[in-house]
Amino acid sequence: PQQFVFEVQVKESRSILGKFWGKATAVFEITLEAEASDTIKYVPDIEESRVRGWLKVILEDDKSIKSFPAYLKVKVERVDANREYFTILEGPYRGEPASVELRDNGSSWLITGTKHEPPVRITYSISKKILTLKGKKYKTDDDPKNPWKKGLYDIEIPDHPHRGGLKYPEAGRGTVWFRIGHSGARYLHPGLVSAGCVSITETVRWMEIYDALIKARKGDFISVGILGVID
Repeated sequence: PQQFVFEVQVKESRSILGKFWGKATAVFEITLEAEASDTIKYVPDIEESRVRGWLKVILEDDKSIKSFPAYLKVKVERVDANREYFTILEGPYRGEPASVELRDNGSSWLITGTKHEPPVRITYSISKKILTLKGKKYKTDDDPKNPWKKGLYDIEIPDHPHRGGLKYPEAGRGTVWFRIGHSGARYLHPGLVSAGCVSITETVRWMEIYDALIKARKGDFISVGILGVID
């Protein structure tokens, strides 16, 4: 924080019919305090594209185009006439510089005022094929040829659009999948079949799960919660 002190003098001045008098002077001292802080913003929950729930950005290091999920946290660095530049603060591209084109009216795509929520805990029963989240139960499918082992697994922030989700438009955010564990290709996602993932077969209810997970954070910059796999 920095303080700036200004002194303002106001002289008395009275007049009637061209006669002036008054010599008193009032002195006002004004103190302003300025504090520099990072501009934190978040990716919005996009509705304006075919692949809803993703914002296209450019990674500045290699100029590749990537899609970021809703409520990903970033630090704004600068803005020019066409683009907003920022550093990614979480997810698989954490620490990398990126930018996004401004809207047609010159305003930012990024939003403020978002608050991340505590991590979510989910339970998955292998035998019952039921996923339980906040007391609600969802029917699922998995792959018996690629069975799950009991234990606790982190659930990650969504990494990229999964085109297989386009088969289920009723899911709302069908391309937004949450990886289970920090390696491999097991995901929590909507779908009627599974290749080893936990597939929510009640696809019309996917938005209930999406809404519960998308703003949640575990505090490790990569996870939204924990999946407990039981018998």
